[in-house]
Amino acid sequence: MPDLLMFIGVLATLILGHELGHYIAARIFRIEVEEFGIGFPPRLFTMFEAGGTKFTFNLIPLGGFVRPAGEDDPDVPGGLAAAPKRARIAVLLAGPTANVILAFFAFIAAYKFAAPDLDRVMIAAVEQDTPAEAAGLLPGDLVLTVDDQAISGVPSLQEAITARIGTEMSVALDRDGQLLAVSLVPRVEYPSDQGPIGVVVGNPTRDSTWIEAIELGWGATWGQFDEMLHLPGRLISGEIAPGEARVSGLKGMYDMLSWAGMIDRSAQRPFLTLSLIGLISVGLAIANLLPFPALDGGRLLFVAIEALLGRRLSPKYESLAHAIGFFVLLALMVYINLQDFVNPINLPR
Repeated sequence: MPDLLMFIGVLATLILGHELGHYIAARIFRIEVEEFGIGFPPRLFTMFEAGGTKFTFNLIPLGGFVRPAGEDDPDVPGGLAAAPKRARIAVLLAGPTANVILAFFAFIAAYKFAAPDLDRVMIAAVEQDTPAEAAGLLPGDLVLTVDDQAISGVPSLQEAITARIGTEMSVALDRDGQLLAVSLVPRVEYPSDQGPIGVVVGNPTRDSTWIEAIELGWGATWGQFDEMLHLPGRLISGEIAPGEARVSGLKGMYDMLSWAGMIDRSAQRPFLTLSLIGLISVGLAIANLLPFPALDGGRLLFVAIEALLGRRLSPKYESLAHAIGFFVLLALMVYINLQDFVNPINLPR
């Protein structure tokens, strides 16, 4: 139940933040907003009305929505479609921008709670029936050396293990200040969701200043944005397998947040959870900017076409495109969410 409440709270916050961005931009440009809804319809009650906007409380508690006046009808005075192009662009970009800002703050909080020490490697989880479990590795162990070769980060450990697949290797560990040595043999064949020895590795944490947290938070925000923008090219080139880049639905996000919460509770620091919130928020920003009808990016595409042609396309056809796009998106969302049940994401436990 706590994981479910956390998931609902996270998703509602990210979606409401997105819609709040649209609302604030609309008010700045004097565009009328008919309704700001908390949750999704059906409507339960109207909380209050301010500035011509009804603030409503709705039944489904997974986010919210903003309904501007004249969204697709330029004949409605004071509506969105009747506004100048720069105003429409600002309103449409404000939602994704709000998600980027939320991601930035989530990453800042993550690094303030626990800045990773990238020069050291910690065992975060050990899989069952693996060489690591047989050798006695435990979550929290710090990996010092492999065959007397110093380990200076996650990549160096991965390289050391890969170079010794099928052969015995000695690993020096620091377990709560006690030095230990274990031996194990990295597997030649292993499940797709495990590595050769069957561990999840990460970095121990250190205290950080607010300046460091802000710098690391900005780097993580931009890094995730850049990673997602380059993802299609990496898929096409074969650098990343399609299964590693699958889109997650509600169950997939819930599973990932539950997994992060489990690890964070053992570490007593919410680094993974906050980082995952930042990742999801960046993903929402990019998804909404895709040039597909019904999305913010699709509406921006019509504004761009209007600017290039020097005239507005027929509102009737634009509205039809967004309606069709909405139903296609609904069908896609149903498919993605079904995949979370039929082919769930493999997460280390």
